[in-house]
Amino acid sequence: MKFSEIRTDDSSIKACVDLLQAAFPQASHLNAAYLQWLYRHNPAGPVIGYNAWEGNKIIGHYAAIPVDIYLDGDACTGLLALNTAMHPDYRSAGVIYGLANRTCKLAERLGFACIYAVANAASTPILVKSLKFQFVSQLTASVGVSRLQLDWQKAIIGNRFRRRWKEATARWRAANPSNPSSLELNDGNTMVFRAKTHLPGIFAHGIIPLELPLQDCPQRPGLGLKLFLGLLPENSCRYPGYLRIPERLKPSPLNFIYRPLVDMAPRKLDRNEVILGTHDFDAY
Repeated sequence: MKFSEIRTDDSSIKACVDLLQAAFPQASHLNAAYLQWLYRHNPAGPVIGYNAWEGNKIIGHYAAIPVDIYLDGDACTGLLALNTAMHPDYRSAGVIYGLANRTCKLAERLGFACIYAVANAASTPILVKSLKFQFVSQLTASVGVSRLQLDWQKAIIGNRFRRRWKEATARWRAANPSNPSSLELNDGNTMVFRAKTHLPGIFAHGIIPLELPLQDCPQRPGLGLKLFLGLLPENSCRYPGYLRIPERLKPSPLNFIYRPLVDMAPRKLDRNEVILGTHDFDAY
């Protein structure tokens, strides 16, 4: 077995697709067009991560993409870890640990400020214990019929972690070839993010602050139920007509985890210091 950094040429993308489809046969969106968009065309930079090879076949994969963020109000670049896979014929937690550990060390050498992820309940303890991620908070999961009523000025008081959305990255995020999303005008400072979920009639919903709001986006109400997955500081947002999803109905609770990589990054985060929505990780 050998380890190598993830490459983004067509043959390398195909090898990654083969592994992801073997590991997640129901996830039809994990195709070549999707990985080219995610790994190669991200305006913030190409994918960072490692593959494990057995002969000419990838059997393990750990990938993170560069993201523009604000840490304690300072603009910097972090990493979002989002694709982890092990071939079903080669199950080994040690391989994934090796891939993730190499990725974190590479990220430190390259000067990325931090790495974060949204992990399920099964993988969170492993990442926290073995790779020194901080478990910050379980995400809020609510379904409603209207737009979130976010007071942005209240939300950013004391904020220490949030994505920095530029025009290029917002348009790129909306152009996911496996699930194109829409950006709609909300007010002078924010946009509404909307994307299909796997449930008919339910759409992922979030609020994106943009440094320069896109002028050619529509302003229209979105039909259907709205799913909010994320973190917003207490008392910064009202959820009119929303209901929290009971724990027993969640397929797996999702957790925000975080690891600083440079001295300027916060050592620890509190949930009320974080602004995070579906658009900030790759759920849809």
